[in-house]
Amino acid sequence: AAIELVKSKRGTWRKSGETRDEMNSGRTLVANEIQSNEENVPFPSFSKYLKKRSRKGIEEKADKERAGNEERQWNIKIVEEEKKTRTQRIMEKTQSEGQTGGAGGVSTWDAFVKTEQNWRTLRDSKAFEYKPGKPGVPEPFPFVNTDGAKGNPKTWAKLRQQHEDASEVQKQCNTVLDYDVIVCGGTLGIFIAHSLQLKGHNVCVIEGGKLQGREQEWNVSMDEMMELVDMGVLTQSDLDESIKTEFSVCRSGFKNKEVPTSGGYFDNGIGYECDTPDVLNLGVAPTVLLENVKQRFLKEGGVVKERTPIRGISVSTSFGAAVDVGDIADPITARLVLDSMGNGSPIARQQRHGKKPDGVCCVVGSCAGGYEKSTNTKGDIIYTNSEIQDKAKEGKLQYFWEAFPVNIGRDGKESGTSDVKTTYMFTYIDADKSRPDLLTLMEDYWDLLPKYQPSIKDPEKDLDVKRVLFAYFPTFRESPLQPGWDRVLSVGDASGIQSPLSFGGFGALTRHLGRISGAVSEAIKDDCLTKDDLAAINSYTPNLSAAWMFQKAMSIRPGQSVDSKFVNRLLAINFEVMDSMGIDTIKPFLQDVVRVDGLVGSLAGSFKADPLFMPQIVAHVGLPTLAEWIGHVWNMGVYLACDAVVSPVVEPFVDRIEDKKERFQMRRKMEAWKFGSGSDYILPRDKKTKKLS
Repeated sequence: AAIELVKSKRGTWRKSGETRDEMNSGRTLVANEIQSNEENVPFPSFSKYLKKRSRKGIEEKADKERAGNEERQWNIKIVEEEKKTRTQRIMEKTQSEGQTGGAGGVSTWDAFVKTEQNWRTLRDSKAFEYKPGKPGVPEPFPFVNTDGAKGNPKTWAKLRQQHEDASEVQKQCNTVLDYDVIVCGGTLGIFIAHSLQLKGHNVCVIEGGKLQGREQEWNVSMDEMMELVDMGVLTQSDLDESIKTEFSVCRSGFKNKEVPTSGGYFDNGIGYECDTPDVLNLGVAPTVLLENVKQRFLKEGGVVKERTPIRGISVSTSFGAAVDVGDIADPITARLVLDSMGNGSPIARQQRHGKKPDGVCCVVGSCAGGYEKSTNTKGDIIYTNSEIQDKAKEGKLQYFWEAFPVNIGRDGKESGTSDVKTTYMFTYIDADKSRPDLLTLMEDYWDLLPKYQPSIKDPEKDLDVKRVLFAYFPTFRESPLQPGWDRVLSVGDASGIQSPLSFGGFGALTRHLGRISGAVSEAIKDDCLTKDDLAAINSYTPNLSAAWMFQKAMSIRPGQSVDSKFVNRLLAINFEVMDSMGIDTIKPFLQDVVRVDGLVGSLAGSFKADPLFMPQIVAHVGLPTLAEWIGHVWNMGVYLACDAVVSPVVEPFVDRIEDKKERFQMRRKMEAWKFGSGSDYILPRDKKTKKLS
């Protein structure tokens, strides 16, 4: 418009025959006329004005385009955010600090996606029988090698060199290699490493990352922690420093819907619930606990190699074992390697090559603030408030809940003053291809949480989510895992020693730590390091095998037809019977210890209370499974008798056996009798008697 105005004025000036000065004067008038319509625009000359006006137009156009792009990008972000699942939105807002290894150690969205991919790979895999050299069967990744032509040549070279350079004294004293024992995996391995170091052995812990505990509390019982104190692995001050939460009781309940109940299942038609004291009522900070144990281990002369990934293990029956740590350092040698790398251990995967797990416990949950403080005073060990969920093609699932208060009962923090709580939802399933993704379970968790915790209406808005928790725990009926090679032994979760009902091996570790560390110590001293020798440490325990029946009863096979109230009815009646039998029956079971007296008594009571339900149970688990289970229960009785009658008689003679291997085997057999029958567990009544005496 300004240009057209100037053109019209210039035409008028030319026709009137004005001089150059007059024309310049006319330009000034025109410029002033144009400038009067602009605010604060400097105008030294008309030509400069036109250039500036042109630039301004371009900039304004660019600004408009930029604003349009930003608006489009914002709209895209809104659409993308709306496409995200609630789980992704929540996880991307939570803090990513304090990530570590192990179950529950990482809580980022990227970690969730990776876990989901691993779960899908497991489901999609097909089981096959592996035999070396069998045509058409894929070979496992050779993480453990016994063939000198395979593995890292540096491992074999170091084993040979150390033996060539060793003196006769070193060979006689078994000090040729770097260490007596290498513990692979330090999160739980540091406990057995410290126990062995206290027994006088030279121990090294190798951890792929930093040896530290997760931010999330471990929930344990006081008697489990006192096992560590009694063995000297912890001091009382270490224990007191690590305990951040303590409350009185935990609830167990099985109900078809979330309503207040009283009486038994047949009294109300809904379910049964009860409280049990001193079970999983402590919240222990793993960061503090592991650091204290680590420092005590180092003080005793132990060695920790952090951020040292393990590439493989070379095993020579004659010389020892060498751990390949890649190019960052020379191989590390020892007489024995303990695998404490959890249920994802590459050693366990190599041994179980071609096998799919017999069961899986899938767990999702969160640690969050925002719950009602006044009701955040006790925990839930195992709880249901709905019937079996029908997920159509993904099968039928019974959802269980678990919850624990955080930051109450210690350090002056009274019960009912914290709004932070850890809640889990879990289910027992198989690894069939049709089973749901973890994301499906996670979304169900957010949907069902308000019914479980009524103070929460919208988890995404009402909760201050600190960590999102997720994992799947594969379990195998052939557990504990027998050694596949000389000088290599799986311990803890890597061996499957934990109950198939639980999704964490810390309680199992404290229970078995004294037995395993004692047996390993004897194996090192007496050179009982062949796989046949070490198999006696991870021998058959009938009570662990009998626990499979319970997981089988609480899961539904793909395509199986079952009454939606089946699981709640089964567990409500069983727990009502155990609760009526007293603390000596229900407490061991809740701590994953199956004893003959409690098992037989509760089953007899359940049959008496609901005899017509027995045919449904048999149909649900199947006759072959039931027959196998009865065999394990029978063996529990045999083991109990052997522990009570045979062991006291033969023990003095065992100590005098001259053959070291024979003596080692017999001692392990007596330990199997004790632990396989549950006789190692000290009942509450026996603890009271011991205190009085």
